[in-house]
Amino acid sequence: MTTIGAALLGACSPSSDADYNTVHVDPAQARAQAQIDRAAAAQGARTAARSGLPVATTTPTSAGARKLPVAFQGYWGRTPGDCALANVDAQGRLAIEADQLRFFRQRARVDALGELSANEVDATLSFKHDDTRWTHPTRLTLEQGGTRLLMVEQGDAGRPGQTARYQRC
Repeated sequence: MTTIGAALLGACSPSSDADYNTVHVDPAQARAQAQIDRAAAAQGARTAARSGLPVATTTPTSAGARKLPVAFQGYWGRTPGDCALANVDAQGRLAIEADQLRFFRQRARVDALGELSANEVDATLSFKHDDTRWTHPTRLTLEQGGTRLLMVEQGDAGRPGQTARYQRC
């Protein structure tokens, strides 16, 4: 046997350090298998196979219950000039974030939210302008394929409500 042939044969030979009985399993797969094993032990293998594994559900938080749908979020303007970012005096600009609305000189925090449809929500908004605060129910409706926003604020005896129409910037 030549020296090259012996070297190749030696490279293919198993080393004495190799452990062919060890299988490396991804940690996520190991956790999933452990959950399957626990369910089978608790319910019995047949019942676990029929009913499936218990699914962890997230508990809704107060912040999650107040989050406006993504379709409503973004910048809106009452006029085309309000959408120009260079216009620092855009009094008709509205920025809608997950849990608040920012107007030119006031903010409104979402206190409660009810989703009527994919394009319409009822929100209880807490407005703040300088040192003045008030809370009004407000309906937000997306129109024309999400390019227009109708905001109808219900007023009360102390402060009248307003209706405004915006275009997406």
